[in-house]
Amino acid sequence: MRAVIFGASGLLGRSVMRAFGDMAVTGTGFGRTAGGLVEVDATSPYAIARVLGQARPDVVVTCVGERRPGVWSFAPDRARESNVDAARLIAEGAHREGARLVHISSDYVFDGVTPPYGPDSLPNPLNAYGRWKLMAEQAVRAASPDAAILRLPVLYGPVQHPAETNLTEIARLVAAGAPAELDDVCVRYPTHVDEAAEVCRRLADALLAGERLGSVVHWSAEQGLTKYRMALRIAQRFGLPTGHLRPGDADAASGDRPVDCRLDCRDLPEALTPARRLFDIEFRPSWSPG
Repeated sequence: MRAVIFGASGLLGRSVMRAFGDMAVTGTGFGRTAGGLVEVDATSPYAIARVLGQARPDVVVTCVGERRPGVWSFAPDRARESNVDAARLIAEGAHREGARLVHISSDYVFDGVTPPYGPDSLPNPLNAYGRWKLMAEQAVRAASPDAAILRLPVLYGPVQHPAETNLTEIARLVAAGAPAELDDVCVRYPTHVDEAAEVCRRLADALLAGERLGSVVHWSAEQGLTKYRMALRIAQRFGLPTGHLRPGDADAASGDRPVDCRLDCRDLPEALTPARRLFDIEFRPSWSPG
């Protein structure tokens, strides 16, 4: 079996590469291509067609996306290209090659008002990122009707640079020791990337075996934490003080962050679900004035 993982240089993509390691797997990146990854601009139909034509995959996984708020605000066209256009182009390419497709989406397609959200719940995103993720889902369905769309919450795991997850920023605030206010209203469900990658692999195996799955599936940790509660857990994990941290409501007050997007995962067959982990970061918090 052959697989192509788009966005393999990212936090989730690296774990997905390991999960598909027993296949003939091709990973792509843009700007970060260490470890044998192929450089591909996922917004270029020619680049996508070239790598798919060379690899001739049985399955394709799309981990490409731009989640950083700074890019949403200051380079919205680029963020839309990374989240919507890339998803459509990869889905079109996979469909042309006859490959099965697993597309990664987000719990931010929901407004967080009436959790839990099942795969058939009505999306209502509150911010640009959520809207782009929903538009990407719609584009994928149109281009590759038999694709599996996997919605995930915030992810954590071994990072290579601070911007890979917002949990790194929370850890930085814990370690810095300076007064900091963290939202204690909006609940998140931090899920380890290895769990998400394992679900992705099991979904791919089911698709390749011809099993009938819903077009959208959910996976999430069960433990809900606010940013403030995550900070307290991180401090406890590494024996760091917490007196400089205080609870606030900045995310909730902004109006563009959902309060609780808990995903209902009960529709995912038991055979496709790995054991859930409790939240426990693997990197020691550090702080640098740079």
